[in-house]
Amino acid sequence: MTAVSEDNAVWQSRFKLILLWMIPFGLMLLAGLVYHLVQSGQISVASKNQGHLIQPPVQLSRLALTSNKDTDNIWYGKWTMAIRGGSDCDQRCMDTLLLSRQIHVRLNKEANRTQRVYLSDAAALSQPLSEHLAAEHHYLTIAYSDSVSLAPLDQAILATAEARQSEAQFFLVDPEGWAMMVYSAEHSGAAVLKDLKYLLKYSAER
Repeated sequence: MTAVSEDNAVWQSRFKLILLWMIPFGLMLLAGLVYHLVQSGQISVASKNQGHLIQPPVQLSRLALTSNKDTDNIWYGKWTMAIRGGSDCDQRCMDTLLLSRQIHVRLNKEANRTQRVYLSDAAALSQPLSEHLAAEHHYLTIAYSDSVSLAPLDQAILATAEARQSEAQFFLVDPEGWAMMVYSAEHSGAAVLKDLKYLLKYSAER
C-alpha cells in the first residue's frame, strides 16, 4: 500500500468517526428546532387523540380528597372520565353524566379498566342531585375537595377550553392520576370512545 493510499484510509476513518460523533448533536438541534416551531405555532403535529390535551398535565394523586370509595387514591389503576361539579348539577352537567355513562357501557369488556368520577368542590351534594346519582349512576365515584386545592386543575381546564374556544364538559385522567385531556360540547360520544379504546389498547392493564 502506498503512502497516499494509507493517508486516504486514515482520513476516511477519521471522517466516519467525526460523522458518527456529530449525529447525536444534529438530532438534538433538529428536535430543538421542531419544538420551537410547534410552540410558536408555525407547524402543527398530527395527533390521534380527539380531545384537547392539557399542557402541562395536572397531577391529582396528591389532592386531599374524600370520596365514597374505600381507597386512598381513587385515580390509581384506572382511566377516569371525571366531571367537575359542585353541590348542584345543571342540565348540561346532567347531560354530561349521562354521556359518560353511555360511553362507559359501550366499552364493553374494557369497562372494568375505566371509571367515572364526579369531582365536587362542595362537601355535600344537594338532595336532588344525591337522589339522582343514587337512582341513575350507581357506579359513579363521588369525590370532594376544596376549591383552593382544585384551582390548578380548574385553571388548566379553563385555559385549554379557552384556547379551543369551547366549554369543557369533562376531562380524562390516566391511571397514574394525571389529568391529561379535556372534552367539550364539540366532541361526540363516539370521539371520546375512540380515544379511550386507543388508550386502553396501548396501555398496560393494571
